[in-house]
Amino acid sequence: MNHTILLVDDLQMFLEIEKDFFKYAQVDLLTARDGIEALEVVKNRKPDLIFMDLQMPRMDGAQCCSAIRSDPELARTPVVLISSSSDAKDKEMSLAAGCNYFLSKPAGRDRFLEIAREFIPGINRRDHRIPCDVGAVLNVGGQPIACSLHDLGAEGAFVVTDFPGQPGNIVSLTFTLPDGSVIDSPCKIVWTSESMVFRPKGLGVKFALMPKEVKSALARYLEGKSR
Repeated sequence: MNHTILLVDDLQMFLEIEKDFFKYAQVDLLTARDGIEALEVVKNRKPDLIFMDLQMPRMDGAQCCSAIRSDPELARTPVVLISSSSDAKDKEMSLAAGCNYFLSKPAGRDRFLEIAREFIPGINRRDHRIPCDVGAVLNVGGQPIACSLHDLGAEGAFVVTDFPGQPGNIVSLTFTLPDGSVIDSPCKIVWTSESMVFRPKGLGVKFALMPKEVKSALARYLEGKSR
């Protein structure tokens, strides 16, 4: 049985964009055009996760989130509130309403999927990730920054760091696996995260142009951990 995600936005264009983000994921999608409609869907369908716009007519996202949190049967439903505004008050209002995460527009497919994986693990992930607590070094413009890994896969990793990277930036990541293999590879920052329910603050990175011998060493380690 597939998990269910509810997408809420008063603009059909954004609903279609968000639906496209999940078109290859094995989830059932529901939609609503405002907070009142969303609340009815939540009561009747009990979705596993909600992505909801903050600014909407009739009932906005924060009001709907508050209503969900006040209902004992719905209160544990994960809610991600989304805003195109950079006003800090929007984030404060959203968190006060009880949302699990505040997402600023624009945000792409990778960002939506990574957030969804916090609540629905494994959704549309191409490579298997393993939990990992390994010290590492980010090299940003020639400056080494100490960090650590939270999880690791063949295509990328989540790096625990306070460094405020920007999606699209290229950095270098170096770490030594428990078997002694040294992994040193350029990476593209795919997304950044504040501390979340299941994940600390840091960066989601995708390995880029990893040397063949390094890729082989990483693959051997991951294969051994998956047995």
